[in-house]
Amino acid sequence: MKIKKRFIAGVRCPKCNSLDRIIMLTHEQREWIECIECDYSDNRPTPEEIQQHPKDDIGVIQFKPRNH
Repeated sequence: MKIKKRFIAGVRCPKCNSLDRIIMLTHEQREWIECIECDYSDNRPTPEEIQQHPKDDIGVIQFKPRNH
C-alpha cells in the first residue's frame, strides 16, 4: 500500500490560502489533494463527474520536451 506524494507548485490552498502547500497523493486508481498546513482535502473528479460540468474557456496544455 504505497502512496505517491507530489507537491503542486504555484497553487494556493482554497481553505487557508497558503501558497505551495498542496500535495497530490496517488494510490492505485485514486488521486486526491491535501494541504500540509490545514486539514483541507479534495478528491480528483472522475471522468463522469467532469462531463457533467459545462465546458469553459480554459483548456489543457500539454508540455513536451524540445528536441535540440
